[in-house]
Amino acid sequence: MSGFKKISSAIVAVFIVCFIVFSCSVYFQIRQNINDETSSALNQVQEMLKANMNAGDIKAVAEQSPHLSVTGFTGRLSMPANNHSDNRPIYLPIHENQYLVVRAHDTAELVQNMNLFWLVAALFFTTLSVLLFTLKVAVRQRLKPLNQLGDALQQLVDGKATNNFEDSDIKEVKRVIGQFQRLQYSLQSKERQLVKIDKKLALLQEQERSYLARELHDNVGQLLTTIKAHAYILVNSNEPSMLELSANKVQAMSQQISDAIRHLTAHLHPLVLDRVSLQQSLEKLVFEQELAQPKTEWQVSINLNKFAQEHERDIHIYRFVQEAINNVVKHADASKVWVHISGDKQGLTINIRDNGKGFDGGVIENVGMSSMQSRARCIGATCAVKSPKEGGVRVQLSLSLLDTEDLRQVNVA
Repeated sequence: MSGFKKISSAIVAVFIVCFIVFSCSVYFQIRQNINDETSSALNQVQEMLKANMNAGDIKAVAEQSPHLSVTGFTGRLSMPANNHSDNRPIYLPIHENQYLVVRAHDTAELVQNMNLFWLVAALFFTTLSVLLFTLKVAVRQRLKPLNQLGDALQQLVDGKATNNFEDSDIKEVKRVIGQFQRLQYSLQSKERQLVKIDKKLALLQEQERSYLARELHDNVGQLLTTIKAHAYILVNSNEPSMLELSANKVQAMSQQISDAIRHLTAHLHPLVLDRVSLQQSLEKLVFEQELAQPKTEWQVSINLNKFAQEHERDIHIYRFVQEAINNVVKHADASKVWVHISGDKQGLTINIRDNGKGFDGGVIENVGMSSMQSRARCIGATCAVKSPKEGGVRVQLSLSLLDTEDLRQVNVA
C-alpha cells in the first residue's frame, strides 16, 4: 500500500467516525428540540383550555402552530378527556359526542431538520472529497523528490550515479536527499580508492614476480651454472688438485644456493612464525636489522607475553612490522630508530619511529604504505603513518581484541 493510500485511509476513517458521532448527536438533539417545542405547544393549549377559552379560538391558535394538528372526532371517549400527559392528544368538546382533537405534529419539522442535516452531510462529504483530491495532488507533487531518490538508489545498486533531483521545500526531504548525495559521493570515493588499491596490488605482484625472477636468475641460476662446470671437472679430470678445488667450490656454492633459497622462502612466508612465538619472531626480525645497520642506534621494547596468539593474525602483524622497518632502512636515512610493541588480552599497540628525513605533506602513499594499511584492515586494526614537524616518520598500529570479538559475535549471530 502506497503512502498516499495509507494517509487517505486514515483520514477517511477519522472523517467517518466523526460523521457518525456528529450525526447521532445532531439527530438526538433535533428530536429533543422537537419534543420540547411540541410539549410547550400542548401545554399552551392546555392553559387556554383551563382559562375557559372557547373551542373556536383554541382551534385557530392550534392550527397556526407548526407543532400541532387539529382534527375532529365524533363518538364516546374511552378515557377521561383532557388528561394531558406525555404529549398525548387534547380533546376539546364542541357538542355532545363531538370533539376537536389537538395532537402533537412533529413530522413536518423533523423532515425540515433532516433536509438541513442531509445538506450538511453532503457538504461534509464534498469537503472530504476535495480534501482527498488536494492531498493526492500535494503528496504526489511533494513526494516526487522521494520517488526520484528511490530511482537513484536503484541506479546506485546497478552501479550508476545520478544527481537529478528536483528542489523540495520540505526540510526533511531535503535532508534525506543531502545525506544520499553525501553517501553517493563517499561510495564513489571508496570505489576510486579500491581501484587505486587494485592497481597497487597488481604492481606489487609484478614487483614480487620480478624480484623472484631476478633472484633465481642472477643468483641461483648462475650458481647452478658454475656448479655444473665444476661437476664436469670432477667427472673428467684426473688431477687431484683440480678435483679438490672443484669439490670445495661445489660445496661452497651449494651452501650459497641453500642460503638464497632460505632467504627467498622467508621473503615469501615467515617460516619462523611456524616454529616460535610472535614475540620471538619480531625480536629476531629487529635483531637482524640491527646487525645489518650497525651505525643506527636501535631502542627496542617488545612485550607480547600476554598477547593471545593467532597464526593468521600474527602473519599480518609480522608483515606490518617488517614493512615499517624496511621503509626505515631504505628511505629514512635515520641515525636512531624506536621500536615499541606491546600487547595483552585487550589488544596490541605498535609504535615505530625514526629521526630520519621524513617526507613532506604529513602523509605519503605508496605500495608499502598501502600494504601496511591493508594488513591493518585485515585484522580490524587502525593504522596511522605521519611525518611530524620535528622530522622523521611515525608509524602506529592499534588493535582492540574486544572490538574484534564483538564483531565476530555479530557476524556469527
